[in-house]
Amino acid sequence: MNIQGSHAQQRRHARVEIALPVTLIVPGLELVMPARSLDLGGGGMRVSTRADLPAGQHVVLRFSLPGDDERQLLVRGRVVLSFYDATAKLYAHGIAFTQYSAQDGTEIARYVSSASSEPPRKP
Repeated sequence: MNIQGSHAQQRRHARVEIALPVTLIVPGLELVMPARSLDLGGGGMRVSTRADLPAGQHVVLRFSLPGDDERQLLVRGRVVLSFYDATAKLYAHGIAFTQYSAQDGTEIARYVSSASSEPPRKP
């Protein structure tokens, strides 16, 4: 069994692939950077950035879910995994959510549930 398969089985929340713009904020450093989501689940999100962030770094993510560009979700999290993706020439960061509003949590769960129940798209 590969490491990713093993890690995926340990997750408590389902994840779905999703590509959307994310604003990543590093509190205390007053650093604001563009990011791109790679996947999303009830407990976290994987994003790619041009900058490396250390594991343990606290961040704030601001993004809108597909179909609701008007409402921005604001989620606090902590970087739990960070590596350089040589193919994409970007850093990938696994971020565990640490705090979000009840409404944001409900919207994320609803989106993940609906996206994971959709039949796979044909190429």
